[in-house]
Amino acid sequence: MKPPPALSFARFTLPAGQAAWIPQDIELRLPEKSSLDARDLHYLIYLPWHDQYLNLVDPACRDFFLVVLPYLHARSTDVHVVTCLPFIKELSQAEQEPVDQRVVQIAFILHDSGWSQMSELEIAESLGVSGLSLSGHALQPKARHAILGRQLAQKTLAHYPFQPPLTPQQENSIYQAILFHDRPQELAAAGGLPASLKVVCNADHLWSFTHPNFWQDTLRKGVPPPLYLENLGKDLDGYFVSEPGRQKARLLLAERSLEVEAWKSWVHQTAGKP
Repeated sequence: MKPPPALSFARFTLPAGQAAWIPQDIELRLPEKSSLDARDLHYLIYLPWHDQYLNLVDPACRDFFLVVLPYLHARSTDVHVVTCLPFIKELSQAEQEPVDQRVVQIAFILHDSGWSQMSELEIAESLGVSGLSLSGHALQPKARHAILGRQLAQKTLAHYPFQPPLTPQQENSIYQAILFHDRPQELAAAGGLPASLKVVCNADHLWSFTHPNFWQDTLRKGVPPPLYLENLGKDLDGYFVSEPGRQKARLLLAERSLEVEAWKSWVHQTAGKP
């Protein structure tokens, strides 16, 4: 693995006044208005959307993405979707069964749209974990966002002029992927996971291991980078539904490990400086 470009870090001031160091290339913001107590505002830290992110979206589905985009601005979902969409081709090719990439792309664009229909408190509760394993408080909003996302998907697919039109089987596969992307074990227990759902789940879960979300989540979840890195490593094998996802996550985790070592050095060098 090639060493990453030299990282520099910038100070980010949390709502309660604490200072944290994050890579300088990561832009994080807090909501300008919120009903949450200042002590809980860190849950709502987000990566702002910029139109250059559209370059990451396959031109074949860009028009559809733009229709869905207004429903993706909650919880950094917009940046999440475009960052992880490029994983789909690699993950699809690595699966042992054929994958309908059109179904996967549409499902992935829609899978987290339900967060747009939920309250700040529900979003905050969904992030109240220190690793990948969901707590009791996080389970309910996670389940609700999938139900609301499926409902939005049904409305969207009923009106969007796909060419060629989606078949009923493709539509059902999309709804199934949205509903079960956070709880694939339930579908697996009922008879196995379709290849398309495996790819959606793996692409979705790789987000936790990417450069922008790793650092965003250390602040949102209030976990120091070395501990968060350790937590991700412990939870990795059980978090993915097939080996291609695990293999990709291990590569990303190794990159984050190098970044955390750079962070340790930076914090040590800057300790005590104003």
